[in-house]
Amino acid sequence: MHNALAVSAGIRLRPFESADIPNMRLYLNEDLIYNNTLHIPNPYTQADAEQWIEKTVQNAVLYGQTVNWAIDYEGTGLIGGIGAMVKNGMEGHLDEIGYWLAEPFRNQGIATAAVRTLSKHIFATRPLVRIEAHVFAHNPASGRVLEKAGYSREGFLRKCFLKKGQYIDAVLYALIREE
Repeated sequence: MHNALAVSAGIRLRPFESADIPNMRLYLNEDLIYNNTLHIPNPYTQADAEQWIEKTVQNAVLYGQTVNWAIDYEGTGLIGGIGAMVKNGMEGHLDEIGYWLAEPFRNQGIATAAVRTLSKHIFATRPLVRIEAHVFAHNPASGRVLEKAGYSREGFLRKCFLKKGQYIDAVLYALIREE
């Protein structure tokens, strides 16, 4: 299993760990993160953080490698998260990624660099030819992150997701393995 992936000076992707719980509770209770993600609960509790860390450990064992990564900033610790959904198994031809980044660290290129790093890693370690990302239509900043990381906008998906009884439109982005 890979222990860490260098992203940029002072930024790396690494497995989640128990020491991340305070930052997870702090950052994942931001309204913007809740509003722009599908599965992160609000309020985000100690139990939610513990369950997530356990799930990431189980996923690493199940898939034989880390698939859910903490975005770690030297001196601060966890500032975000990024991972693959493993929708079609480790040998499938396509997968999806998702990510979040805490407010104090946005607009610094960190999310773009993390997406770029993880995408390269996924293509290097799996036989994928396509990585997708779905972005809520009300979150164009996430679309810009993906475009800067090399993803292409492929379509607009009306009423694609259901959250708290409301249908949410999404934009589909994809990165195709270079041949």
